[in-house]
Amino acid sequence: MIVAESKSTVFRLGADGVWRFEGWAPSWVTVGVLDRRSEVTRLAHHLPSGTRFVQAEQVHGASIAIVDRLLDSTEPIAGCDALVTARPGMALLIRTADCIPLFLVDPSRGVAGIAHVGWRGLGLRLPQRLLAAFRHGFHSRPEALRVAVGPAIRACCYEVESEFVGRFAPFVQPRDGRLYCDLVGAAIDQLRQGGVPARHVLDSQRCTSCESEHWFSTRREGQGTGRLTSFIMVRP
Repeated sequence: MIVAESKSTVFRLGADGVWRFEGWAPSWVTVGVLDRRSEVTRLAHHLPSGTRFVQAEQVHGASIAIVDRLLDSTEPIAGCDALVTARPGMALLIRTADCIPLFLVDPSRGVAGIAHVGWRGLGLRLPQRLLAAFRHGFHSRPEALRVAVGPAIRACCYEVESEFVGRFAPFVQPRDGRLYCDLVGAAIDQLRQGGVPARHVLDSQRCTSCESEHWFSTRREGQGTGRLTSFIMVRP
C-alpha cells in the first residue's frame, strides 16, 4: 500500500474548498471530496459548465452501474453502490460518513469509477467486483488501474463485534479488551488480490471519526449527521 508521505502534500484542501489528491489522477480526470463545511450545491461552480451529475442510490450492496449515456432523470441510480464511466462531462457522486470512498482510474482507457464501500459491501467483495466491471466493460487491466482511498473510519476508531472476526480476519485486532476492524486494509487487500499493484493505491490516511473538524461520522455523531460528497469525472 502506498501511503501519503505528508497529508498536506498528497490529499489537501484547495482554494476552491475541495479536498483533492495531488498528483494521483491524469489531467483529464477531476476528483475530490467535499468536507463538512462545503455544500454540495456549490460543486457545480467548481466543475466545467454543463457537467451532469450522477449519483448512486447506495444500498450497502455490491451492484455497479456503468454510465454510458446522458440520463434524463436526476434521481440516484437505483440499487447500486458504485458507478463507472468513460463518458466526458459526467460527474459520478457518492455520499459517505464513515464508509470508504473508493476512486479508480484507468489512464490508458479513459475510464473513471467511484464506489461507496461499507462493511457489507466489503463482505460482498465490491472492490473486486469493481475491477471486474472495468475489465469486462472497458478491457481495463487491473495492473494498469490507479486507486485512491478517501476519508473513512479507520482501525483506530471502528469498534466491532466478534462476528467481524469471521468476516474480516486478519483485519480485526484486539485492543484494550475490545475489537477494532481495519476496513480500509481489507478493501486494499481485495484490490491487491484482484491484481492492482500496491504502488498504484494511494490512501488519504484520513479518519472520519478522529477528525471532527473536517468529516461527518455516523459512529461519532449518529445516523442524523450529514454526509460527505465524493466525486470523479472524465473532463469534457
